[in-house]
Amino acid sequence: MRAWLALLLAAGAQAGDVERGRALLADRTQSLCLLCHALTATGDANQGNLAPPLAAAAARWSPPELRERIADMRRFNPATVMPPFRSTDGLRDVAPAWAGRAALTEQQLDDLVAYLGTLARP
Repeated sequence: MRAWLALLLAAGAQAGDVERGRALLADRTQSLCLLCHALTATGDANQGNLAPPLAAAAARWSPPELRERIADMRRFNPATVMPPFRSTDGLRDVAPAWAGRAALTEQQLDDLVAYLGTLARP
């Protein structure tokens, strides 16, 4: 077992589910990932091109580092346009239905990270 996974499980965290992560990433109504990112470096006409390809993410960051970036990229780049998927701090103009709610649950975040870790390296 990878050391990072052992640490997460020992801390009581749930391991991410690859299939749930794949479905969540593809769901443009929930994760929104593919609005800005493509899955591969070659891209896809139905995927975004504003942000780096997701396949390269697992090569650049460990799962915990990737998780932190998805949770709130503002920690690393305060000027980012990437939504903070696990934070509500400092947000404005939020729809009433989302006020005070994070866009993803902890489990959904773990699922996304699990799926991104399976993508081919560039």
